[in-house]
Amino acid sequence: MGIIGAILKNPEDLTHLLKLKMASVAANRAIPADPNLAFCYQMLGRVTRSFSIVIQELEPGLRNAVCVFYLVLRGLQAVEDDMTINHDVKVELLLELHKNIYDPMFHFPCGNNDYKLLMERFHLVNLAFLGLSSGYQEVIVEITERMGVGMVKYLTAKIDSLPEYNEYCHFTAGLMGLGLSRLFYTAGVEQFTPDYLSNAMGLFLQKTNVISNYLENVNSESNSRLVWPREVWVKYADKLEDFKDGKNRRDALHCLNEMVTDALSHGLDCLQYMASLQDPSTLRFCAIFQITALGTLAMCYNNDEVFRGSVRMRRGLTAKILDVKNMPDVYGAFYDFSGLLAAKIDPTDPCAAATHKYVDEIRSVCKFEIKNRRAFTIESKLGHETFLVIALLILLTVMLLIVLN
Repeated sequence: MGIIGAILKNPEDLTHLLKLKMASVAANRAIPADPNLAFCYQMLGRVTRSFSIVIQELEPGLRNAVCVFYLVLRGLQAVEDDMTINHDVKVELLLELHKNIYDPMFHFPCGNNDYKLLMERFHLVNLAFLGLSSGYQEVIVEITERMGVGMVKYLTAKIDSLPEYNEYCHFTAGLMGLGLSRLFYTAGVEQFTPDYLSNAMGLFLQKTNVISNYLENVNSESNSRLVWPREVWVKYADKLEDFKDGKNRRDALHCLNEMVTDALSHGLDCLQYMASLQDPSTLRFCAIFQITALGTLAMCYNNDEVFRGSVRMRRGLTAKILDVKNMPDVYGAFYDFSGLLAAKIDPTDPCAAATHKYVDEIRSVCKFEIKNRRAFTIESKLGHETFLVIALLILLTVMLLIVLN
């Protein structure tokens, strides 16, 4: 009854969940006829559901390039995360993948579950890559090479300082932000974007993942996933793993809040990047993930559930974010989520002043931009959708009664 209870508590979610379901069905039906691209889109849906839905709105040539680009980078990640691969072999694979994607026969079985299938049939990704225009290929090859070099650097290196943490996040996600910006430019749908803004988009997402996935990463066999910088956590514990034991809860929350505050430092750059986009489909493509990241940070802030389990937004709210259409919507969502976070700031927290600074800057920009035009609120009332929501709830109740009888 989890999903039913969530809908009864937040009935406005139902319409957004139905839209999400329809978008998912549409994405599955939009699989290209080309067998190589078909495999790529099928794999995309298996490794990232939200990405596979949003990508469908991009124009076809750009859509295919982004799909292949994402899977190539996931290939790097599969190699990096597989602890059964010999170190020297792993280094060679990471450094040479940008060359291997030109090989229509290349594949390397590794990874688990969906990633194992991806790597076993990676030659199909390569064949799809070879079908892209040379401009798209050049971007994918360059970013793959740079990311592979970065991954090798941090295979065994400990992340001690904040500059090292920023560099690690640049290699693992900031470069993807650069790559996407260059693919947009190559497609002719956007102007060239400064690298520091593209990098900030990636860092904002990666740092959110690092924070929200604390427990999963600490429990992982891969030490490379323990990437909270020592410069931060050493102020609060002897070992990063100590936070999961429930000891020194206050110190654990202070460390968490400092990590969230660091991530918030990229918020204004992300807004500037998105405001510069001219094509509605690329804006939606980028904005949905940034809004979700800020919402996740708001949930994680001062929340010790981060150290005990998984912190995720409810599905209905995630589905609602997929309805974002323009910059007023983006500003509205950023304003609301940053306000939600601001309300949780403990004045005794060591980073409270810095947290307030970043949150207030975000809210100030958003308030100035949206004025009275805000079209998005994270907890909207039923409004003009009241009748539809109530009708759908009645229908759902009848269906449940039929099933239960």
